[in-house]
Amino acid sequence: MARLMKSHGYIVRTFDSGPSLLNSEHRSDADFLIADVQMPEMTGLELHDQLVAAGDRTPTVLITAHPNEAMRLRALQVGVRGYLTKPIDEDDLLRLVRAAVEESEANGRRR
Repeated sequence: MARLMKSHGYIVRTFDSGPSLLNSEHRSDADFLIADVQMPEMTGLELHDQLVAAGDRTPTVLITAHPNEAMRLRALQVGVRGYLTKPIDEDDLLRLVRAAVEESEANGRRR
C-alpha cells in the first residue's frame, strides 16, 4: 500500500497500530488515512471513531480481507469515505484518495 501511494507521488507515513498513530506527533498531518479493518489493538473503524471524537476529520478509507456488510454500512454511516475489500482495486483506491486530497484543498486544509 505504501509503495503504491509513493509511486503516485504521495508522502506516506506508516504506523504499526491505531494507538501508534493516535500517539504520534504526525497524527494531524494527513490529508487522508488508509487503515485495515483488522489491526493490532484496535480496528480501523475504532481508530476512525477515536479520530472523529478528537475533532480530526481526516478522510478515511478502510480495507479488509473479511468483508462484512453490517460493518461496511456502519463505517459509511459514520463518515468513512470508502470500504474496500482485498485484493484492492488500485483504481478504486486512487479515486478515493484523489477525492480526499481535493476536498482537503477545497477546504484550505491541505497539509
